[in-house]
Amino acid sequence: MRRKNTAQRAARMCGFEMTEKKHNSKIDGSDFEIENAKKTAEQSERECPSFSAGVKKEISEQKIKRKADAHALLSAFTLSIGALKLMPAKRCWGIHYVLESEAALSLVSKLAAQYFGLESQLNRVKHERLNAEYCELLLHGNGIDDFLTATGLVSFDAEGEKSYEPHVPKSVIETEMQRRAFIRGLFLACGSVSEPKKAYHCELVFKNAELAMFSKRMISDFGIRIKCTERKGSIVLYIKESETLSDFLALAGASDAVMVLNEQRIVRQLNNTVNRGVNCINANIEKATRTAMKQAEDIRLVLSVVGAENLPPPLRIVAEARLNNFEMPLSELAEEIGIGRSAANYRLRKLCEMAEDIRTEMPD
Repeated sequence: MRRKNTAQRAARMCGFEMTEKKHNSKIDGSDFEIENAKKTAEQSERECPSFSAGVKKEISEQKIKRKADAHALLSAFTLSIGALKLMPAKRCWGIHYVLESEAALSLVSKLAAQYFGLESQLNRVKHERLNAEYCELLLHGNGIDDFLTATGLVSFDAEGEKSYEPHVPKSVIETEMQRRAFIRGLFLACGSVSEPKKAYHCELVFKNAELAMFSKRMISDFGIRIKCTERKGSIVLYIKESETLSDFLALAGASDAVMVLNEQRIVRQLNNTVNRGVNCINANIEKATRTAMKQAEDIRLVLSVVGAENLPPPLRIVAEARLNNFEMPLSELAEEIGIGRSAANYRLRKLCEMAEDIRTEMPD
């Protein structure tokens, strides 16, 4: 009983949820954890499940050859979404993860077995009440204490006593390669990225403010401008600029996603260029149409007051040509009557000036 109470106090110090249900082949996660997983899944996959999940799958399939890099990735992943579990039947700790990405959890399971000799149970579960589908992973085994220490969930004080206060061990971020692996672990655990066709948006959602600020500084050290906000009790780091997003995905190791993003950015730029060209053409057509309408109106006024027979031949010819070819551009109108564009424009201006003089002399 005393050991049980000690474990419960330790779990509360970490802010972790602990259950004492008997362990069987199917992991019974708490509603609290499932709700968090559902929120993460909604945030990560709501806008486009295929792209965000595809990026995580690409990162998860990359081989990690160095032990130090594996420790860094496992530390980031565990500090982000890992939960301590007391397993009364075996009188030991376990680590419980709930996530929508089966590929990410499979990677964690593989690395934990390879470097710490841990056993794992991975299940895909559909929670009827919350209408959510997610994966659960439980790690346990004789190497769990080493795992807890290496990932930063456990540390030792001066007297050699265990302290259950999550922290980032210096040993997992000593080199640039380790820091890159740490960032990959962060994205796999709490990251999401929108479909590039819809928006340029990537975010990392943290419950732990200290870990969020630490991660922001680390990512910024790579020259990536990442912003921070608060949303529903969580700290959210986000990127909205396309070039910055491309740099971040490259840093996380998602080279295929970077290619997709850059291709989509080129397509969007081309579309914007075409749209601007079309808008410019439409604006010019609209302007020319308004000008032609004004010219026709002025010409009719001049003809009604002065008479066509009283107009000088050059003005009469251009006046008749404009009335008969209302929608014709000025250059084509000039070609129609066999004169230059500037000459046609000059004669039309003279007719408009005559119309203005008539309006001025007309009684109100």
